[in-house]
Amino acid sequence: MGRNLTVRLTKDRPGELAGVIQTLSRAGVNIEGVAEVDGVVHVLARDPSKARAALRSGGYSIEGEVEVLVLPMTDRPGELSMIMQRLADASVNVRFVYLATETRVVIGVDDITQARRVLDASQN
Repeated sequence: MGRNLTVRLTKDRPGELAGVIQTLSRAGVNIEGVAEVDGVVHVLARDPSKARAALRSGGYSIEGEVEVLVLPMTDRPGELSMIMQRLADASVNVRFVYLATETRVVIGVDDITQARRVLDASQN
């Protein structure tokens, strides 16, 4: 498990994402995963409290913070597809997905308890 912090860039222009990353880096935050789409930045940090504090002190508003699944994934075709299908078959709505360091996938869902149950059952 991990925590995803969501920050909306004030303007979607060159340098804005770099500012978020630099703010975290200067504070010594280890970024384990990051995705930016249309001005919305998702950050997975080893220490979410430190990341939260760094972002706030850097003038960024945290739009959301949720518990996410962080799953190791074999680096081969079809792995992500199998995970997504298991969640779909269990009617778990995926809100976002992105890759993290060490070939891991970060998945934000509407019902984390159900998602955990489904994916844990598939491991047995």
